[in-house]
Amino acid sequence: MRTFRTKRALGLGLVALALGTATACAADPSGSGAAGDTTLTFGVDGTVPNIDPVLADNSTVDQSVVPMYESLVDYDPDGTLQGRLATAWTVADDARSVTFTLRDGAKFHDGAPVTADDVKYTFDRAKALGVGVAQFLSDYASAEVVSPTEVKINLAAPSSLFLGGLAKVYVVNSALVEKNAGSDQGQSWLASHEAGSGPYTLEDFKPNRQIIFEKYDDFTGDANAAAPDKIVYRLIPESSTQREEMLAGNIDVADGIEPQDLATVLEQDHFTSVELAKAQGLYVYFNTQRAPFDDPSVRLGIRLAYDYQAHVKTILGGHGAVATGVAPAVMDCRPEIAPFEQDLDQARELLKGLAASGQELTLAYQAIFAEQADAATALQSTLRDLGVKVKLKTVDYPTYIESLGSVGTTPDMAVIWDNPPTPDVGSLLTTRYHSKFRETSTNFGQYGNPAIDKLLDQANATGDAAARCDLYKQVEQDLVDDSASMPVADEVTTVVVPTTVTGVELYPAHTGYMPQTYQIED
Repeated sequence: MRTFRTKRALGLGLVALALGTATACAADPSGSGAAGDTTLTFGVDGTVPNIDPVLADNSTVDQSVVPMYESLVDYDPDGTLQGRLATAWTVADDARSVTFTLRDGAKFHDGAPVTADDVKYTFDRAKALGVGVAQFLSDYASAEVVSPTEVKINLAAPSSLFLGGLAKVYVVNSALVEKNAGSDQGQSWLASHEAGSGPYTLEDFKPNRQIIFEKYDDFTGDANAAAPDKIVYRLIPESSTQREEMLAGNIDVADGIEPQDLATVLEQDHFTSVELAKAQGLYVYFNTQRAPFDDPSVRLGIRLAYDYQAHVKTILGGHGAVATGVAPAVMDCRPEIAPFEQDLDQARELLKGLAASGQELTLAYQAIFAEQADAATALQSTLRDLGVKVKLKTVDYPTYIESLGSVGTTPDMAVIWDNPPTPDVGSLLTTRYHSKFRETSTNFGQYGNPAIDKLLDQANATGDAAARCDLYKQVEQDLVDDSASMPVADEVTTVVVPTTVTGVELYPAHTGYMPQTYQIED
């Protein structure tokens, strides 16, 4: 039996504990400071039609529910896996079960205690629904209530990815959800209500427009005393609108202002900015199960046609870097791969057959995001010069995710931001490229390759961190060699805040806001 301590390095070390015994103290991302009657208004660059926490695999939904709910564990900014609702966890010697101890006194917003029954209900519900965070429970078999504050999670097979994935599985108030379950296990009710135990409660939700959170005075975690008393999310996808709203004083915080709009905002003395190198990148995903993208040479031809350096310089304004692999550069366990470059001569040779066929390809993108729109237009233009016809198709994110339900509805190509489900590179490689996730909402390219599946299965089942890392590097190199996708650029997010606000840090499991960590100075 091996004992693991609380602090670990970001990456493999975090999740290898699935093959030993782990004990960790509860911790909260908060700092300290004086409380005040304060409101902080955030500009959110996405759409949020639904706040059911089962959908928290979507980063925009995640940042909308993270103030209201707690997961059993989560990652700190330094990549340490810490307890949130759990104060300790022990992994069985055979790595087929994990027993969690819950924080004494934890209670939901209606005053009911958080119990092991609630954890079991949450896991069973997500597994049964099979959507969103269910992807993190693929190895979940069952839960046993040991006592009101102890729950044993049984796994179908040992998995080094399981614990890290729980950072986005938010525990719900089972009695409250059951009371409002209707015929869809509470999906309709939770779409606009909350049932959490986090540091904030829901005051108001207007889908795709606004969310207002009130601080929960009876929160039993380590509260951030300097956090705002009220948090307001205003959903403003367009960069130019966020800019104008900041200048007008209608929002305080924004992370969706495009580089060309930033300078104007930062000319104001009362604003400052924090750059966060997130594990997020822009990708072009091919429908690899349908012609012409079932041919790796066509995928390579498209990849070589794009001008990556111009993308970073012109579209990102220098706020980012050319991609160097299928995983963002900030992640561990990456092979040495040079930044991608354009090679029009080779691209023309590889694509001449496609050009001669006259086949028109569809390229989907989200028009509300300037980077995606500019990249789609640039790729269309370049391919036109090579004789390849491309039809641009605007799509919203929910529609795009729904299209991934079958190969037949998945677009030929899609320009999209993507980020790993957890800080472990294995979570990204498995959900995006393992064939078992094809025709779900996570394998964006419908990719399937038995050799890749085998390597991933080997990596995910071993507790040897070094061996896992080597296997993941091999997978990443093989995916690049097969042009399984087209990574374009690694992102840097600039968060603009008032100079009186601190606590803006990157929590690696959450690419959006963690507003409960923000601190307002007197």
